Amino acid sequence: MRNRGGLMRVRHDQQQSAAEVRGPVRTCVGCRRRDSDSRLLRIVLDPRAAALSPDPGRRAVGRGAWVHRDQRCITTALDRKAFTRSLRITGNVSHDAISEVLETLSS
Repeated sequence: MRNRGGLMRVRHDQQQSAAEVRGPVRTCVGCRRRDSDSRLLRIVLDPRAAALSPDPGRRAVGRGAWVHRDQRCITTALDRKAFTRSLRITGNVSHDAISEVLETLSS
C-alpha cells in the first residue's frame, strides 16, 4: 500500500527499524523479511555461464532474487535452494559467485 510521497507502509513485524520505507520494497529469499531494495543484494542468472551472479547495480536484464547482505540470509537461501526456485531455474547452476560474496562477508 502506498501513500503520498512514495512511502510504503510495511507491517512492523516485517520491518525491524521503521514502519515506513522510501522506495521499492523487496522480500529477502533467505529470511523472508521485506526491506528496501537498497538494503538487499540482487542475484541473477547468467545464462551463458549457467551460474548465479550478484547484480549490485541492479541493472541486469531478467528475473532477480533479492537477499540481505548478511551471511545468515545467504546461507539460508543456498540451503533452501531459494535462488533456483525464485529465479525459476531448472537444472544445475554454479553457486561459485555467491560463495565468493559469502566469503567476503565472513572476512
